[in-house]
Amino acid sequence: MNIAQIEENIKSLLADLLSGVCKSEDFIYELLLAYGHRKQSVSRLRSGERNIATKGNLARHDEIIWKRNLYFRHVEGSELHKEIDQMRNEKLVVTNKIRFVVVTNFDQLLAVDTKTSDTLDIDFGELPKKFDFFLPWAGMEKAVYQGENPADIKAAEKMAKLFDLIKADNFDDENKYDLNALHQLNVFLTRLLFCYFAEDTEIFARGQFSLAIKSHTKDDGSDLSEYLDRLFQVLNTSESDRGSLPEYLSCFPYVNGGLFADKIPAPKFTARSRRMLIECGNELDWSDINPDIFGSMIQAVVHPDQRGGMGMHYTSVSNIMKVIEPLFLNDFYEELEKFENNAIKLQKLQQRLGQIKIFDPACGSGNFLIIAYKELRKLEMEILKRLQELEYEKTGQISQPFTVIKLSQFYGIELDDFAHEVAMLSLWLAEHQMNAEFKVEFGEAIPSLPLKPSDGIVSGNSLRIDWEKLCGKEGLETFVLGNPPYIGAKNLEAHHKEDMKHVFPKLNGSGLLDYVSCWFYKASKFMRRKGAKIKVAFVSTSSITQGEQVAVLWPEVLKDGVEIFFAVRPFNWKNNAKENAGVHCVIIGLSNSQSKKTLFQGYYSKSVDSISPYLADGSYCIVKKRSKPLSDLPKMAIGNKPIDNGNYLFDEAAKNELLEREPQAKDYLYRWYGGREFSYGHIRWCLLPQRISGDKLINMPVVRELVSKVKEFRLSSSSKPTIKLAQTPANFHVENFPVKTFMVVQKVSTGRREYVPVGFFQPNMVASDLLNVIDSSDPFVFGLISSRMHMTWIGAIGGRFRDGFRYSNSLSYNTFPVPKDIPEPLRDDVIDKVMKVLAAREENSDMFLGDLYDPDQMPENLRCAHKLLDTAVDKCYSKSNFASDEARLDALFRLYNEMTGGQNA
Repeated sequence: MNIAQIEENIKSLLADLLSGVCKSEDFIYELLLAYGHRKQSVSRLRSGERNIATKGNLARHDEIIWKRNLYFRHVEGSELHKEIDQMRNEKLVVTNKIRFVVVTNFDQLLAVDTKTSDTLDIDFGELPKKFDFFLPWAGMEKAVYQGENPADIKAAEKMAKLFDLIKADNFDDENKYDLNALHQLNVFLTRLLFCYFAEDTEIFARGQFSLAIKSHTKDDGSDLSEYLDRLFQVLNTSESDRGSLPEYLSCFPYVNGGLFADKIPAPKFTARSRRMLIECGNELDWSDINPDIFGSMIQAVVHPDQRGGMGMHYTSVSNIMKVIEPLFLNDFYEELEKFENNAIKLQKLQQRLGQIKIFDPACGSGNFLIIAYKELRKLEMEILKRLQELEYEKTGQISQPFTVIKLSQFYGIELDDFAHEVAMLSLWLAEHQMNAEFKVEFGEAIPSLPLKPSDGIVSGNSLRIDWEKLCGKEGLETFVLGNPPYIGAKNLEAHHKEDMKHVFPKLNGSGLLDYVSCWFYKASKFMRRKGAKIKVAFVSTSSITQGEQVAVLWPEVLKDGVEIFFAVRPFNWKNNAKENAGVHCVIIGLSNSQSKKTLFQGYYSKSVDSISPYLADGSYCIVKKRSKPLSDLPKMAIGNKPIDNGNYLFDEAAKNELLEREPQAKDYLYRWYGGREFSYGHIRWCLLPQRISGDKLINMPVVRELVSKVKEFRLSSSSKPTIKLAQTPANFHVENFPVKTFMVVQKVSTGRREYVPVGFFQPNMVASDLLNVIDSSDPFVFGLISSRMHMTWIGAIGGRFRDGFRYSNSLSYNTFPVPKDIPEPLRDDVIDKVMKVLAAREENSDMFLGDLYDPDQMPENLRCAHKLLDTAVDKCYSKSNFASDEARLDALFRLYNEMTGGQNA
């Protein structure tokens, strides 16, 4: 059941209620059916068999309690808010894992989603407008991704101020680019972060670190460096080896783990930076800080050249949850719910948690590993609490539980040695946090100190290290995850290219691939080993699921049973670091043993049979570039490309100046159209010297001079083809001059547009190579490529340019599948709707084309005309209406497979 069907069901239900066809006592059952609940289940609920609120043998309809689904009450009067507050706080909501709490008097309806904490407060008649609130009943789960912790953001801002003060006191023009000095500063700041965390989480005494600095150093900060050097040495020395120390130092515990092992001198301080250092300890509660804050801290201070060169990305908790929930966490929680009354099964589930491995092959400062560890510990505590409940129900006693999850189950590879050290530290702190929570819940926990070295986090080049040797023991369930570096194919440096050659030694077209492709390929090989039980989920820029990269990468990844089992379609990926920058990303999960597949789009998810490399609902299909149209369409080619160093192009003033000097050039000047000229009416002209005969050119010295300049420019090129063009300097490199009315399509278009603007040109209008040219004026073709159907196609398979589309003839146009033998009435209907689109444009001729197709400025009559055209084009593909773009795309891929014989050609 799709969204459109559900919406119609809700509209019909409301109409039936108003007309009396549906009685009020039947409303809740019909509502459940409208969202696709099984009739048998709803019938059992109606009979009272499934209704926990039923007392005796009498079924009741004014109050429904359906485990995991619904707590409903029909009340009289207007005290609905008081009623729902009482209902949502009842213990039965938690014990029965109720998803939705609903109360209504049929004038007003209130509801609470207990999973997301979203609320609904509407007039009853508005239910069809808000039908999406209950979509989880239909399996279209509103994806709940954990939000940012305000404490993290506050700490980041506070620490950034301290960082800036310390840098100002210790760096000048001579050493501000000294990477070793910056590295030492980062190590020092990491030690500070540990001490802040320790004094708020019972590793140290409460406030011990900040109070010691305040009490034992001068206000002007002059002796603070010396004090910190001595303290850090103490923290690295066991109690038995310390000798005689003053109490204010000896009272600090032995930390170990290598954190304070290296002798790195503390930076110098001033009164201001000392005061800020103390404030960071006193004014922040570091017990609320997520250990992943370390990554964000580093991003705020690492030298930009170093950070950009390393391709390092530090990721927020909410974005990490988008990876780990569908990868493994949701399944584990489903098992917990499934076996909640079976102690043996729950014990096996806990033991399974103690055996799995989590591996991030580009771990940075460990964000993914930390959050995965914490979430698994939380899940384990839920299992142990339920086991205690079952044990108490059976014996009247409760045993002391213990954790089976160990840091040795977590593996990572990081190129930067410092980030690798931070990852280990962060995992230690995460372990301490979770031990503290465990102690609060169950009374006892394993002590956190001294820290234990972790061999699973290694420093090195992930693309050169053998993953199997690090964590590839056969038979153990392994989850590979992370956020590998984002470096586009055109931005690769020499060492990146060497890595690419190492990973793809014989792959044709590997030069088109982004750097992140290496991790997908290595992960696929890692999964395909005999006996491997591995699932993978990586974040990537969306470009690897679009354009030419798809045909190169995905046949190498999706082989030997490896499939995409979940995907988060493109979204803006940000973190909570200072001055963070977002990019358009996707998340792709790989498995060779997963039958259930899920697509996430925005806040919603849906189950699908298969997911294509384009992250669409549909079978495996690769669309490759074509030199000729797959369908019965006229040829498309690029526009004119002069390679003239600008000598043949003129703005209005330059054109007038040329004509003053060379009046005869008037007949050879034509309007020139690139992207800005086509979309926003900019005026430029081009000279076509190739149309000037030899005898006339002799009498045009200014034009001859321009031709000579072009020849010189081409001869000075390092490109052999360009040098060869110098033999014909009056000609363009690419010439495309249709002799009758033709169409143009812009090569690069913003992703905000609902449609790609298509224009009609006359022969006296010259299209540049920023426009694609179709040597035809057929309005039916105009209708096809101006439609939502075509936009859906290029959105899925076309290349990207920043946040927009790159429209190419070989990939976007030539591959577009159009049904054969479309009946004339349907073709005529498309043409009729094209005329309405053109008429709407004409009615708004005071607007530029770019503004006409700006979604915020698009005139309503043009939008309506396009909607009519969309419907007309849709009918050429299907007799029934398409409910969504996903449905259109599914139809397009099916047709593409039919037309290519399934050869992905």
